[in-house]
Amino acid sequence: MGAGDFTIRPGRREDAAEAARLWMQSAEEHTAHDPVYATAPDAEKTMRRFLADLARNSYAFVFVATVGDRTVGFVSGELREGSPTFKPKTWASVDDVFVETDHRNDGIGHALLAGVEEWAKQKGADGVSLQVAAANARGRKFYEDLGFREVSVYELLEFR
Repeated sequence: MGAGDFTIRPGRREDAAEAARLWMQSAEEHTAHDPVYATAPDAEKTMRRFLADLARNSYAFVFVATVGDRTVGFVSGELREGSPTFKPKTWASVDDVFVETDHRNDGIGHALLAGVEEWAKQKGADGVSLQVAAANARGRKFYEDLGFREVSVYELLEFR
């Protein structure tokens, strides 16, 4: 199969196991960026339950990318209200997005986020928001190319 031979569709409850498998791959990549992303022992099981619940929630989204009968990417998140101290805004907040390494640069990530954008517009959201690991240069460039702009910098101080 060549580039473009994929399908993007809304996630269903039964997609949760495959999306959780992909989430674990994403977590490994994130941990390589910073150990703060190290997963808990039952992370995959927890994500399976969480993603299954999201698939049933009208204020949340899960989209999956498939090539043939294999799930190769997903995006998930939910509608979130901005701070009550600022002009009221509702964001389709992306919590997770991941495409398997072998399927990157095929347009799948763009298509997943286009699905989120369309969903967000249908829900009356003001836009799409997300966080990206500071050390993830590839991801930061990807989002910039899609028109995202940096608004905040997430800082943390870990006690050891």
